Amino acid sequence: MRLFKRVLSVCLIFVLMLGVTGCGKANTLSNGKIYYVRTDKAGINAVDYNFESVDTDGAITEALTELAKDIDDIDVINTIPSGVEVKNWELNNKSLDLYLVGDYESLDTYTEILVRAAIVKTLVQIKGVNSVSIFVNDSPLTDSNGEAIGAMSADTFIEDFGQETDSLLHTDLTLYFASADGVSTVPETREVYYSRNVSLEKLVIDQLLKGPETDGLLSAIPTGTKLNSITVSENGVCIVNFDGAIETVVTGVTENVTVYSIVNSLTELDNIKQVQILVNGETPHISNVDIDMSKAISRNEDIINELKLNFDDEQEYLDEDYSEGYTEDEEVPAE
Repeated sequence: MRLFKRVLSVCLIFVLMLGVTGCGKANTLSNGKIYYVRTDKAGINAVDYNFESVDTDGAITEALTELAKDIDDIDVINTIPSGVEVKNWELNNKSLDLYLVGDYESLDTYTEILVRAAIVKTLVQIKGVNSVSIFVNDSPLTDSNGEAIGAMSADTFIEDFGQETDSLLHTDLTLYFASADGVSTVPETREVYYSRNVSLEKLVIDQLLKGPETDGLLSAIPTGTKLNSITVSENGVCIVNFDGAIETVVTGVTENVTVYSIVNSLTELDNIKQVQILVNGETPHISNVDIDMSKAISRNEDIINELKLNFDDEQEYLDEDYSEGYTEDEEVPAE
């Protein structure tokens, strides 16, 4: 009996030790943080979060779910943006490979840095995860120079996100997109962050290729168009070399608008006076244009429509335009 009690005591102590170890593991994962992108895109915020999962795999899945959720906080937004989903992930030797699918490439440079900083800082706090590598649509995530970023750890992102954000510049661009009827260009002002390694003229084309952010405007450049190269000569001529997709007709948009969407946007830059458009190094074959495409093209102010009407304002504008020229005592002709 005394031997049985001694064995029982040893077993109880062993069970208690296992319990303490298990609780320690739970505490390691329970008191954590989820990092979200700030609404003003000025940084990321950490929000306290109690993990329910007590194992590494479960905590990773739980963290990724939270990163994609809309959070009830006006100061932050979900880190994994709408249009982007987690396809799967793999953990090997404490290195996590995260596979994302969707429209991740549409993120501007600064927002993209914030997104991956928030993802990495959330995941590397989980016991068993030392680094994170991100893949987008099955390709390794690259920086603004096209170089693969590779594995990122907690040390990759310091308070100001390191040298990468130190190299970022900020500017406001005036871009020209097609009006709703496709016969004129309409200016859109866009605030962008960009790498100091990217020229302003390339930045303009990159933003045009993303399309308008204003409701009611249309992209004037054919979908799938790629920029081969862009240079500016000493006399202020910007030479833009596209691939063949630029010659495709954009439904509902005149070819003149396509050309001057590019020309007028680039000539907003102080150093550009004219624009020469090429297709794979040669004169483009764009039909239905009254422009000599073999020469550098000057800015066209006549094709610009400064009126940006929303649906609610349109009828009011038409009514005012229709009644122009009549006094209060005169009757506006009935339709």
